[in-house]
Amino acid sequence: MNLFQRFFKSTYSPHAIGKMRFQGIGKTILYVFLLSIIAALPNLYHISSGVVNTMNSFQSAVKEFPAFSIKDGSLQTDAKKAIESQSFGFVIVFDPSGSYKTKQIEDKRNSVGILKDKFVIAIDGQVQEMPYTMLPEDMSKNDILSLVDQNKSVIVPVLCVLLFLATAAGKFIDVSVLAVIGLIIRNGQKKMLSYKHLWVMSAYSITLATVFFAIMDALEAVVPSQFLLNWFVNFIILFLAIKETPSSKAAR
Repeated sequence: MNLFQRFFKSTYSPHAIGKMRFQGIGKTILYVFLLSIIAALPNLYHISSGVVNTMNSFQSAVKEFPAFSIKDGSLQTDAKKAIESQSFGFVIVFDPSGSYKTKQIEDKRNSVGILKDKFVIAIDGQVQEMPYTMLPEDMSKNDILSLVDQNKSVIVPVLCVLLFLATAAGKFIDVSVLAVIGLIIRNGQKKMLSYKHLWVMSAYSITLATVFFAIMDALEAVVPSQFLLNWFVNFIILFLAIKETPSSKAAR
């Protein structure tokens, strides 16, 4: 069976998963990476869209602000009053007057503040500050817009790679832990299966749960007790797959 045939059968057939125990480790590792891609894709899309929308809204807001520059550790502009702009659920504050403090930006939860003496970014109420004195050089309004444009093409791919690696690491841990649980099932059913057989079977046993939760993530649907449901489904599939293997030395 090729990769996609194995994927399809693994979504419904414990018997097929049991037969795949003789599959090589290299092909199985490749299969786990395939599952990692499937699991990561919805989150990659949502996160990438969120980052791009946020950066676009920031650019749009900055374009509407009066001309300004950041020089000698301070915001320089002819404007005297603070300005607020909101887009895609983000609040962007431009305040040359010094009336806004970090706490006020933090209270807005998702916001960016170009304040008198520092940048302040709040994501879900978690705030980060960067004093202008940390900037390597003076910056104008156009410099900031150009910097956002440049970083947009870098940040999204980096976030995607990091998310995929984290997802893949999680999948390999799931497979390894499930294979250990498989040792207990094997002993209870008196099957002649090695840890290598169980690791390969575990990799295919997580297919159904991976596909289901990928669809739920794509729909942005909340699944109650997701962690427990995921492990329950994985356990049942592996249990049935082990049951399908013969209780003889031929299983080796």
